[in-house]
Amino acid sequence: MALLTTVIAAANRQNHQCKCCGRQFVINNGHTVSAWTRALVKNALKERLSLRAICRVFGVSLSWLQSFAHTFWEQTPTDLGLPPQLVGQIKKLQVFGIEADELWSFVKQNATKRWIWVAYDPIHRLVVGYHIGGRGIEAAKRFWQKIPCLLKSCNFETDHWDAYKSIIPTAQHKIGKDLTFYIEGFNATIRARVSRLVRKSLSFSKLDKWHNLAIGWCFWQFNLERQHYI
Repeated sequence: MALLTTVIAAANRQNHQCKCCGRQFVINNGHTVSAWTRALVKNALKERLSLRAICRVFGVSLSWLQSFAHTFWEQTPTDLGLPPQLVGQIKKLQVFGIEADELWSFVKQNATKRWIWVAYDPIHRLVVGYHIGGRGIEAAKRFWQKIPCLLKSCNFETDHWDAYKSIIPTAQHKIGKDLTFYIEGFNATIRARVSRLVRKSLSFSKLDKWHNLAIGWCFWQFNLERQHYI
């Protein structure tokens, strides 16, 4: 142990102890969390658990978990994993309109509100587009840009929020609180699955980047799960 301490001191690298096996190691030496634990942690990231709760459950460090989660969140595709043939199927089999709504969230503190615009296909139960930002017309326009081009000719159903009128053609736009039944149910589901979206949550993000990527990753994983049933 004395030799180990001397070597570490000479290299100016901090010594750590593995919470799984108790082995002492230094960062980037190849000693990693087991593949089985990694798989469980990945699944836990899709549930209503804070990062610190996952650390307590699986006995991993917060710094390791943040690095592990960031690698997944940054892989989120811009199209949320919707293949072109599925987008065409959504267009062809449209019975109800694409429903759109917003969820309230925040970053760092309650005062810094963020609105999550979501476009939802109620037939296949898939998120077809989303945008995180403000709640005005500019945010609505950016939201519209992220919806697949083929689906922009579909009918859309929203509540009475005026910003939708600036992006959805009148002939395709149906307005009414009773028309957003399915997306309201989705909102309740996603709030139950993503701790960042719980009202008065302590599991909030400190940076917009990770807030946006974490939520986008959860939408992508939700779509991947649903595609197994289509």
